Amino acid sequence: MSLLLYGIVMENAQFLVEPTISLISAVGLTALVTNCDTEISREPAIVLAFGEQVMQIHQQTTLIPMRYGSILKNDDEVKGLLHKHQVHYQELLVEFNNCEEIGIRLSFELMTDNAIPLQQSVTGHNYLLARKRAYAIPEHIEQQAEILNNKLTGLYRQRCAAMSVFNGQQTYLLSYLVPRNELSAFRERFLELMSIIGGTTAISGPWPPYNFASE
Repeated sequence: MSLLLYGIVMENAQFLVEPTISLISAVGLTALVTNCDTEISREPAIVLAFGEQVMQIHQQTTLIPMRYGSILKNDDEVKGLLHKHQVHYQELLVEFNNCEEIGIRLSFELMTDNAIPLQQSVTGHNYLLARKRAYAIPEHIEQQAEILNNKLTGLYRQRCAAMSVFNGQQTYLLSYLVPRNELSAFRERFLELMSIIGGTTAISGPWPPYNFASE
């Protein structure tokens, strides 16, 4: 049996978890784990149940959430992880305190000129150029992101961005670490900005700060 990692909290954190979850502590930190097979199931219902458990813990205390699939061999390996990343984890827990992650997706279609023309020979160079164009961020998307970042300044602690695919469509995901007492103001400011930035834009959350835990 191996151990599936849900997340990291401070050792003195107060919260309730399912009986199947065990706590392993070292250097002032606590890892939340459960027994699992080395090859874990990828069934959607199981993955969703994992996410729901992470959310329940996040709602009770400050948590560094782990994405589904973080597996360690035994207790000693978990403690070794806490020792190795002690300072980093402690800094994250301070930064995440009383915060939520909010996501804003800017959607766009792939440009038609991303494909390699049929008459053009498909060389390695041409292929790499086509892939570079395919994953480049369009100028209008960068402008929308800049407007959002500037206008939302003061309502978030951190931000990050990444290209992603959502519902089969390429998007640019902006993630914000927002203090809970700023959530309402953040949403209100976003709604005001929608008429300015245009395009297909969607807001989601609050979530545990997954995208900042992996930074």
